[in-house]
Formats: sequence, C-alpha cells, structure tokens
Amino acid sequence: MVPGEIAVGKFVKTRGLKGVLKAVAYSGVPERFLGLKTLYVHSDVGREGYVVQNVEIGSSLAFLKLKGIEDRESAKKLVNREILLPENQKIDLPEDTYFIHDLIGLQVFDTQQRFLGEIKNVLTNSGNDVAVIATERKEWLLPLVAEFVREIDLSAGRMMVRLIDGLLEEENK
Repeated sequence: MVPGEIAVGKFVKTRGLKGVLKAVAYSGVPERFLGLKTLYVHSDVGREGYVVQNVEIGSSLAFLKLKGIEDRESAKKLVNREILLPENQKIDLPEDTYFIHDLIGLQVFDTQQRFLGEIKNVLTNSGNDVAVIATERKEWLLPLVAEFVREIDLSAGRMMVRLIDGLLEEENK
C-alpha cells in the first residue's frame, strides 16, 4: 500500500462469466462499496486502478463490476487481492468494529496486565477474524470475538484479552 491508502476489503471469488467479482468488506458492511467510483489493487504488475461500473449488495458480500474486466479469466486475476482506497474514503464503523490497519501493531495484554505479544496481522474469513499475535519466541492465533477480546484502546495502542485455559500453555513451558 502507498501512504494514505487503506485496505477496505478483498475480492474472494468470481460470479458468472462476465467478470463480476464477489468482495468481502473488512468492516462487515458490504454497503461500503456503494457509490465507489474507483478502487485500487496491487497485482503482479504493480498498483492498478479500476473504474467501478456497478455494485450489487448480497447478504454479506458485494458484487462489483469493474471497467476492463469483461470475462471470468480477467476477474480471476483479481481474486484474493485486497481492495484499496484513499484513506479519506474510510467509512464510520459500527460500535466495537475496527479497521484491520488500526489493529495491527496493538500490544496485547491479558486481564492480569501481562504482556502477550503484538498483533502482526489479522486473518479474515467467512466466520470471525483472527489476530496473529507475535512474541519473541512464536506466533499464536486469537479469534477476535467478544468471548476473548475484553477491551480495545486504539489511543493507548493496546488490547486486553481473556485467555482460555491451555491457549498459551506451550509458550509457558
């Protein structure tokens, strides 16, 4: 990504034969793609811009038609690519929802204030998002769900979590 740019989603599949792409919004709000005029992706040849011709909203996905992507084979080249926008186009998120780029770098602590590591990445899928947390010795995964995440304080750069028994057993050996 270039400075001032944010990842707002990802192309996950193609639909049909005419180059339509299914996209997941990282915000969980597929309507965020409505009204887009252009978007950017990083491809094998570098950063590419596309004009958005049409957007349809499904139950949890958006279906985007991009100018110049006229068939399934062209669309397949964009599958698994992140959708990038200028940062000034970010939307207001629902309460307790965060941009992935805001979570990366947070220091993670348990409810006893013990340092557990730093968020290095967030994996998104159709279920819940999962934080990749790195320590000096290893990386471990934490589902980003209310059962585990107790507090996120972006201004302090920290997240407090409640761990389940055995999650970090190997780390403590």
